Amino acid sequence: MPEYFDYPWFLLTLWLIPVVGLLLWRAHRRRIVAASRFADGKMMGKLAPIPSSSREFFRGALLLVALALLIVAVACPRFGERIEQLETRGTDVMVLLDVSKSMLAKDVAPSRLERAKSDIRDLLGRLRSDRVGLIAFAGAPTVQVPLTHDQGFYQTMLQEISPQSAPRGGSLIGDAIRKALEVMKSSPDRDQVLIIITDGEDHDSYPDEAARQAAERNVKIITVGIGDETEGQRIPILDESGNQQFVQHEGKVIWSKLDEALLRRIALTTGGAYIPAKTRNYDLGQIYDEHLSDLSRTELRTEKRARRQHQFQWFAAIALGLLLLKSWFPRYPRKSSTNNRSSQNQP
Repeated sequence: MPEYFDYPWFLLTLWLIPVVGLLLWRAHRRRIVAASRFADGKMMGKLAPIPSSSREFFRGALLLVALALLIVAVACPRFGERIEQLETRGTDVMVLLDVSKSMLAKDVAPSRLERAKSDIRDLLGRLRSDRVGLIAFAGAPTVQVPLTHDQGFYQTMLQEISPQSAPRGGSLIGDAIRKALEVMKSSPDRDQVLIIITDGEDHDSYPDEAARQAAERNVKIITVGIGDETEGQRIPILDESGNQQFVQHEGKVIWSKLDEALLRRIALTTGGAYIPAKTRNYDLGQIYDEHLSDLSRTELRTEKRARRQHQFQWFAAIALGLLLLKSWFPRYPRKSSTNNRSSQNQP
């Protein structure tokens, strides 16, 4: 149902139709009762037109059908597929986002993770014709969004990213790179780019070896280092009572620091670039353009996509026609001119 309507929840108001029908019927019955109390049937016919149940039923049906069609029109129906040709550039961009607990550190406001998600949203504005995907990683990588042109879906999934998006704790950058290479099948007619946003901590996942595998496939890697590289920052967590505590190891509070050396090696191995964002503001979209401007993005590919068309105007037009017909159709039968003249000639 949702794929055929932009606003399907408006269809819930269709239950009002029988309620309106009941109110119209009761109003008609009250008019008949009131007329019978005023005068008997023969006298009432001379004083005023007699209400017709068949005419009221027809007028009421026109009104109810018109209301139902207007509700459907507001729900914005889509049907009737139209084939569109879209020109898309041959670039695949897979974003690898670190969601380990260290990304909860607040040396970057409001936190490293939330700052990274905001920067990815900025990047999407530069990828209008490129496919983009999303992998969340900590102790294990998970594909949150496969390569897609659907940025609306991408934004929704990005909003829900949290440290719970990865099945295990830790930080395995090498595994995340290998997972991205597995998802992005080698394709000679498409450029492929990995963008890794992390604080650089890694727990023996052999990231340098994974970077060499990416270089062999001509996959460039942009690494973005986020966080304080000198003093670092504590990692906040909530205890069972909801109070803020800090992650500890062997009774000592852990201070998470940015590891720039690893991120720089990964980027240089693939001919990409290392961006020392640290705790400063930066524009990830602009960085992407500056460092990957040499990609063969002038080559266009034409794709055909079926898209359902909006059809609300037809429902609205028919509803308007029914309302006009109702206003034209009288509640009481018109008296013929012969009857009018005969009544005037009576003494």
